[in-house]
Amino acid sequence: GSVKAGTVANYTRHVNNHIIPALGAMKLSALQPPQIQHLYNQLQEQGLSAKTIKNLHGCLHKALQIAVRMGYLRTNPAEGCILPRIVKKEIRPLDTPEISTFLDAIKGHRCETLFKVDVFTGLRSGEILGLTWDCVNFDEGTLYICKQLTPPRMKGQKYAFGTLKNDKPRTITPAPYVMQLLKEHRIQQMQ
Repeated sequence: GSVKAGTVANYTRHVNNHIIPALGAMKLSALQPPQIQHLYNQLQEQGLSAKTIKNLHGCLHKALQIAVRMGYLRTNPAEGCILPRIVKKEIRPLDTPEISTFLDAIKGHRCETLFKVDVFTGLRSGEILGLTWDCVNFDEGTLYICKQLTPPRMKGQKYAFGTLKNDKPRTITPAPYVMQLLKEHRIQQMQ
């Protein structure tokens, strides 16, 4: 109950796809760091990203830490495992010719305004989809980014507004052109 729905979905996926198939037949008391390390090494050899393995480790480590707290284990066998190093990819924004090409390509598209606002604000996809009119201040020319639209992660769920990825709301001041686009979009929506 203390984590977001997306985290629950990710944990469920990690457990069902990787942890149970590799370690599920083993008694909890027999689980040792070498078996867990072997799992991580295998997953890396199979091409899983370092970030995914780190996330899977977080899920398993947390579960085993609860087992320690509950008295089922003396120590957490995931504690000493070595994780692959995460190499962050450099984000390369579009340059001016690429932006022009993109703007030409989206002309007339039903989401043209959405795409333009995103290109000129750099909002995450969930943030721009979660932007509601109460977060747009036309008088001050600002956008208050305080929520995101999250897609359904598990069967039976629906799209829902959730907290931001980093839980830090912020106010941005986009170019007047962006505010004008939003004004025009609001008028179209009201019509």
